Amino acid sequence: MKRFFIALVCAAVLICQLAGCSAQVDLSEYISEKRSEIYLYSDDDAEIKLYCVSREQPYAADGICGDVCDIIEIYVTFAKTPAAVEISVDGLHADMNYEAVDKRFTLYYSAPPLQRDGVDITLNCDGEQKIYRALNVKDKGVLSCEQAVKCAYAYDKELFDSLKTRRDFAGEIYVRLLYDDGCYYYVGLCDRNKNITAYLLDGGIGKVISTKKLSA
Repeated sequence: MKRFFIALVCAAVLICQLAGCSAQVDLSEYISEKRSEIYLYSDDDAEIKLYCVSREQPYAADGICGDVCDIIEIYVTFAKTPAAVEISVDGLHADMNYEAVDKRFTLYYSAPPLQRDGVDITLNCDGEQKIYRALNVKDKGVLSCEQAVKCAYAYDKELFDSLKTRRDFAGEIYVRLLYDDGCYYYVGLCDRNKNITAYLLDGGIGKVISTKKLSA
């Protein structure tokens, strides 16, 4: 009887240890795409969007989180499209590329996130230079990307936990800050079968507004 009791205790300890391993999976380590900051400027002549992004390279929606790198993405749209645009931002000087389909100028470059209230952007359009100040859309009440993922997990814990193993997570997570008269978050959970469950969250309180099933 004593040996039987000891065996039960050992089995219980082992189960607790295995459960602990599963519970200790840090979901933030499986974020393969993260848009953490948005800076905006708009007037009657120009609209500027600057995104701070961390994304796996090469990018693949396959449920496996690869190595990520920090990228700044800048999009500029004009009421009257110039022939060429040169940009200066945060010490970088470069020519912007024109995307005819979207009728906008773009620039992507490697850099860590800009965590400040605003950023000055100088545009030289056909020889005419102008400085714009794009403002950060986030205030102190907006959740971080990691907090948004935790809110999605709390909402759909069973699905997230189904992808956990003892020491791993069989999926990858996308989290993107959005702005439309307020801050929101898109959180996407992609499994190894390329099935994506998408969540739209309020950026202030983390409430899930809607969900959708997608396929990569």
